[in-house]
Amino acid sequence: MVKLVLDQAEGLRRLVARHATRIVAVVGSVPEAGQTSVALNLAGALAHQGQDVLLVDESGHGAPALGLPVRGDMNDVLAGRCSAERVRVPTRDGFALMPVAHRHPERIDAGRVMPFITAGEPDVVVLDCHHSDAVLSPLAAHAHDVLVVLGPSPAAITGAYSWIKRAHYEYALAQFRILVNRAEDIDARAVCRNLASTASRYLAVSLELAGHVPADKQAIRARQLTRTVVEAFPMTPAAVAYRQLAAQVMHWPLPAREALPAAALGDRASASAQAQPA
Repeated sequence: MVKLVLDQAEGLRRLVARHATRIVAVVGSVPEAGQTSVALNLAGALAHQGQDVLLVDESGHGAPALGLPVRGDMNDVLAGRCSAERVRVPTRDGFALMPVAHRHPERIDAGRVMPFITAGEPDVVVLDCHHSDAVLSPLAAHAHDVLVVLGPSPAAITGAYSWIKRAHYEYALAQFRILVNRAEDIDARAVCRNLASTASRYLAVSLELAGHVPADKQAIRARQLTRTVVEAFPMTPAAVAYRQLAAQVMHWPLPAREALPAAALGDRASASAQAQPA
């Protein structure tokens, strides 16, 4: 009887302890915003804080940035050419990296790929998103949080607003998180305040400042060494900023995001495929 009660208590603890995998889509408002560096360092900072993290490399820049071998991608898995475990590459930061597709990740079948991504119930999946006219890929459309990376320049702010507007009208997203890259705190707050005011007035969209990453020459040096700044130079300003961002991510409310209908995802993928050269 005692053993039965203990087993039931243990089962209840496990049920309560179960958690949903958080999916964070990292997007660049413009191609040179630095989204891959943000995605890699965020994944590294989360892993260093004890989280089980998978970085999904849609952009195709993640693996080369860390000097990692690519043994296939999710297209190969779906075609039966290799296993999902084979394409997962471990990193020195403690997170795993999974390439999605070396060409046209916007065509990926999210319904078939998502079970491979969430297998093992990682704490966080960080998506280094593909930058294309599709705005959000089918996988990114499943994210709980969309983290928009931009710089402090007027052109970057204009580009971010344009991207947010398109994403809002395409996917009915009402909330975005903003990370201002290569900027100081006071500049980041001013950027977010101006963006949030405009977005609230014309789009009824909520923007929240997730943080900022200061310009840091050691971040550039870490990239030259094919390492994250979090792992290579953990006490530099950029590394500290990424650790602060990672700590905040785990406290963001986890929204109940419904996946887009499969038909809608298929229509978007089909439209993108027709617009892209073979």
